Amino acid sequence: MSSDRTEHQTAHSQQEAIDRSLDGKAPPAQIEGYLLQDYLGSGAFGQVWSAVDRTTGKKVAIKFYNRRSVGDIEPLAREVQKLVVLAADRHVVQLLDVGWEADPPYFVMEFLPRGSLEDLLRNQEIIPVHDALEICEEVAVGLMHLHGKGVLHCDLKPGNVLLDNDGKPRLADFGQSRLSDEATPSLGTLFYMAPEQADLDATPDARWDVYALGALLYVMLTGKPPYFDHTINTEIEASGDIRSRLATYRKSISAAGLPRRHRSVPGVDRMLADIVDRCIAIDPRKRYSSIQSALLALRQRSETLARRPLILLGLVGPLLLFGVIALFGWTAYRQAIYDTDQAIMQKAMQSNKFAARLAARSAAEQMDEYFRAVEHLAADEEFQVDLNIANDSLKDLRKKLANPARNVDPELEDARKDFRNHHARSALQFHLRDRMAHQPLGQVNSWWVYDLYGNQLASVFAESNDPQRATVRNTIGLNYSWRTYFSGMDEELYQPVPGGPLEYKVHPDPEKRQYITRPHLSAVFKSDATGTWKIAFSTPIRHDGRIVGVVGLTVEMGNFVQFDQGTIQYAMMYDGRPGEHTGIILEHPLLDEQRKQADRIDPELIECRLTAPPEDGSMFLDPIGQTGSGEAFNQPSIASEAKVEFTEFTTDPAGKKVESRRDSGLRIVVLEDYETVIAPAHALGKRLSWLGAMATAFLVLVSLAMWYLVVRLLRDSRQQLSRTFMAWGNTTPNTSDGASIGGRDSNTGNNTDPQTSRNSNETETT
Repeated sequence: MSSDRTEHQTAHSQQEAIDRSLDGKAPPAQIEGYLLQDYLGSGAFGQVWSAVDRTTGKKVAIKFYNRRSVGDIEPLAREVQKLVVLAADRHVVQLLDVGWEADPPYFVMEFLPRGSLEDLLRNQEIIPVHDALEICEEVAVGLMHLHGKGVLHCDLKPGNVLLDNDGKPRLADFGQSRLSDEATPSLGTLFYMAPEQADLDATPDARWDVYALGALLYVMLTGKPPYFDHTINTEIEASGDIRSRLATYRKSISAAGLPRRHRSVPGVDRMLADIVDRCIAIDPRKRYSSIQSALLALRQRSETLARRPLILLGLVGPLLLFGVIALFGWTAYRQAIYDTDQAIMQKAMQSNKFAARLAARSAAEQMDEYFRAVEHLAADEEFQVDLNIANDSLKDLRKKLANPARNVDPELEDARKDFRNHHARSALQFHLRDRMAHQPLGQVNSWWVYDLYGNQLASVFAESNDPQRATVRNTIGLNYSWRTYFSGMDEELYQPVPGGPLEYKVHPDPEKRQYITRPHLSAVFKSDATGTWKIAFSTPIRHDGRIVGVVGLTVEMGNFVQFDQGTIQYAMMYDGRPGEHTGIILEHPLLDEQRKQADRIDPELIECRLTAPPEDGSMFLDPIGQTGSGEAFNQPSIASEAKVEFTEFTTDPAGKKVESRRDSGLRIVVLEDYETVIAPAHALGKRLSWLGAMATAFLVLVSLAMWYLVVRLLRDSRQQLSRTFMAWGNTTPNTSDGASIGGRDSNTGNNTDPQTSRNSNETETT
């Protein structure tokens, strides 16, 4: 806030004050009975230190006065005189002791550790309206007590309002205060001092404190005192002697418009703004004539605000009551719907969770069957022997064909023909054809076996998913070491090259190729024939304790999920594994429908994927429902998810087989139409309609009673308020109109040099 310079100082005096402020580390004197501790501040009249009473242990504040002449003791005497008059007033910082004859003289006051209102404003800038009003009313009560005892403060500002341990304000620094019958002028602080007070010929007036009270409330609400302006402040500083400065201050304030910043503060209503305006009115005749009047205006505002609900209740009571009843009915309706909705949702979530787990278990059992089939073939000793013979007999050709980048190289076509026609390979072909013809898994698309270079030694394919019509395609002799079902990696070992052939990331040395060492579920890949997704089940072939090849089968997605009740409740499967196919929907009722009706599925459906896994019981929008052909599934649904885990057998160090469950990375999601689920909850709303008729009847009966009650309460409130005003009015002391002047040295919020003030542009008169 202000720099709080209230008494004229020569250049020498100002430099002395600055030096004392900067060098105030050692107390001016030691006082018997007190242990001085901390330097709190300094000003024009001296320094303030904290101390401890050696007798009681109580912490106190001691103000030392710089006595340069006999006349310099006058501020101390004046302040002590007022503090004696105000002894035991809880709104005033209490005087404890006085050292008249000490050098320098001092007086001891109670110590308030929370500092001044100026300190609070320095930290907060502004104070909430409710807290500001509490402080203002407490200060007003304190000023009223002062006036009742014939004392005018004449220098009220944030630095002179200290805060006790409870945050309650206490009035301090009575160096500029005057008795109501005094005619001695007193100067306050710029922008907290009434214009008529800024006159060396003014006579003290209670309305000075009224103005300062309004300025105090204004600065708490806005962060700046009223009428403050840097231009005005500069003009005042540029003026000559003190009379010129005071005249400039009066002229500038009188020419300024009424401050309006407080009216835009949230929480400041029109009544409060009007009270502030009247307190800081430039014309003292338009100001409240006494602190009591200002305090009563604040209390009247509080009474009015307290009465306002009754007035509104009386005026709009019937509408309010109807609204309450309507709100009750609506709330009851919404609560009933919500409770029912939550109960049904919880039940649906549990049902969907059970269905998802059941579907996941069914899919896992199918996976177990596929893994058992490939492991059974891999364990066939005759098959292992035939594979060894083929590996040895075709070794040179196998190495020649081991580069996947040359799968379509015409120069190797003769080598591939020799590879396919070699007699050592026919036995493997027989094993696969026999497996395709007699295996119980009707959804297998193909069987194949690879050497450790990734070359396909043999393969058979089902025609139209008919195992009895197995065929051999020209994939034999091609190298598939980049496939995940061979390498065991999460992604295919290739990358597209714009405008060129695929670039494979397999090891160039076929002897160092990576291949699976345990049963493996491959990443999904697209069928060349139908464009749909496929997945492979593969396992290593071991002979005499070493891996000699890889055997596996492929299955077209669409047969793992066996749960479909139309668009009301259905299940789908998606790939939850990290990689390029994360979130891809692999199985869905619409995909199954198109697969049965057409040779190829809509490419838009094939590429549908989830952007994020659904949470159990959460609202979910099926991505396929967002496509052009999936409109029937475009509905909010309740989703539950389950993992698909297959069985894996491993061998422990003792050679014993150990069974464990392994996460396949595939996920089953069961969806149920939300609107269908909560339809029973909507029916409940109709049962609550009768509450409307009851509310209307109740309104008619209660409205009359409310009107009567409001009239009685308003009448009693007006009578009580009138008696209160009369009682307050009788306590108003007689004070003369005029102005008073004075300098001040605050208690703990002391006069400071302008260089150490919170805002050097907000100054007091000099």
